[in-house]
Amino acid sequence: MWALDEAVDRDIPLLLVYALDDTDDVAAAESKIRGAISAVESTGKPARLEAEIVRRPPATALLEASRSAAMVCVGSIGFKHASRGRIGSTAAALAVSAHCPVAVVPRRARPEPDGTGLVLAVVDGSSGSDAVLEQGVAEARLRSAPLRVFTLQDTRRGGPDDPGPALDRRVAAELENRVARWRADQPDLDVESVRDHNGLLNYLEHLLRAATPVQLIVVDPQRPGPADVLLGPPGRTALEASGCTLMFCDRRCWL
Repeated sequence: MWALDEAVDRDIPLLLVYALDDTDDVAAAESKIRGAISAVESTGKPARLEAEIVRRPPATALLEASRSAAMVCVGSIGFKHASRGRIGSTAAALAVSAHCPVAVVPRRARPEPDGTGLVLAVVDGSSGSDAVLEQGVAEARLRSAPLRVFTLQDTRRGGPDDPGPALDRRVAAELENRVARWRADQPDLDVESVRDHNGLLNYLEHLLRAATPVQLIVVDPQRPGPADVLLGPPGRTALEASGCTLMFCDRRCWL
């Protein structure tokens, strides 16, 4: 029901897309769509529902739908069946090619009341960091939630002649300046940079131990980057344990 709550909060229609392959039966698809609509209506939430049955691969159908969507939502079942730390093929295709943000919702998503649960924006100094920050601010404001900005350090650098540490300090300073600008522009938003944590997964484990809920983690879909950390086996375990949704920001922001 995560997508339902998002549609209601944003006051936009919820489109249910059912993608058929060559062997699927249209009558069965219609029955499942009716069941989904009944489940939504039983919540009593003021949703405006639309439904579409198309005969094309799921990734193709959702990519086409993303051209006019505010967001595409898919389940996280691909995490369970991923191999070698890779996301499922449909979600992977959407993450890098969709025309809107893509939300990957865990099996046990835990909705948080407004004002509770963090929104976490993960940046790494890449060209997509501004888009991640902007998306994180927008999502935190929508949810009346605190925003935490985590800078993922590049640990691939090394060697006696490698200026990696200086580069890391420079990137961190630039990102801190960006956060400061957002803080000045949005004085009613609780936004802070995260410091003194040895890695993103350690920070997520710290939040779990402290019983601090996380509603949403916003990342850049470019690879390599934060998505690689979160989509590896330890990252997938942390996401499922926290029950938070992973959102890939709109790729058009960094093209």
